[in-house]
Amino acid sequence: MVLIKKGTIAATLLVASMSFGHAAFAQQETTPQTETQQQDAQEFSDADLEKFVAANSQVTEIQNESREALVNAIEEQDLTLDRFNELAKAHQQQQLQETAENPEEIAAFSNAAQQVVKIQPEAKEKSDEAIKEHGLTVEQYEAIMQAYEQDPAVKAKVQQLVVSDQ
Repeated sequence: MVLIKKGTIAATLLVASMSFGHAAFAQQETTPQTETQQQDAQEFSDADLEKFVAANSQVTEIQNESREALVNAIEEQDLTLDRFNELAKAHQQQQLQETAENPEEIAAFSNAAQQVVKIQPEAKEKSDEAIKEHGLTVEQYEAIMQAYEQDPAVKAKVQQLVVSDQ
């Protein structure tokens, strides 16, 4: 019988959303924002926004590579992404034994989950490094990301910078 750590399952469920902490601005969901954050959002310098665009491009590339590595790790165990996520959900609900077709599938799921747990922090670390290499802190990057999502002026400026960089 193969046992999987609960922390492993929490990480594996992230595969469904492929979230690595720093979502590319074209892929990010919106969240509510306070009045103070809205005021701060409009105070980003053009230089910071340019750094954000450059960092975001690299973060997006890292995310795409990580997604591919996650899918490969899962498929190397002869599982589809959908089946992996189904098994992860079953494990979280303590129904893996009932959901899995056989012990081999449980072992394959466990092996894939262990790989996923290794890949995700590596992707986050690479993203953080890319952000810092472009002259921003992770906090600044995330603040600009949030402003991009919620402040039309910031969004327009970032989009203008993206177009001018192409």
